Amino acid sequence: MNKYSKMKATVSGVTCVGENFVDEILFEMIPPENSNHYGTGYYMFVKLPGKQKLYIDVRYEKTTDVEILADRWIKSYFGNNAKEVTKEFVID
Repeated sequence: MNKYSKMKATVSGVTCVGENFVDEILFEMIPPENSNHYGTGYYMFVKLPGKQKLYIDVRYEKTTDVEILADRWIKSYFGNNAKEVTKEFVID
């Protein structure tokens, strides 16, 4: 498991209408509050530019590694439109 709970990703690519984009996204793992939970008990906040935080259920993803979960989310959200992704861990 990765020891970090926050990661920033910069995703660049081309939209489906041919416009270039660059989005900075913050991912933050939210641990369970107690031992009474299902799966890992973790959720993940995803903060997109200019939007509210999304609260993603990652309890059944079989990992709590923020980098792995962020990679999965980016692939699912952007698909083939994402051409380059750079990542950096955020230390509190």
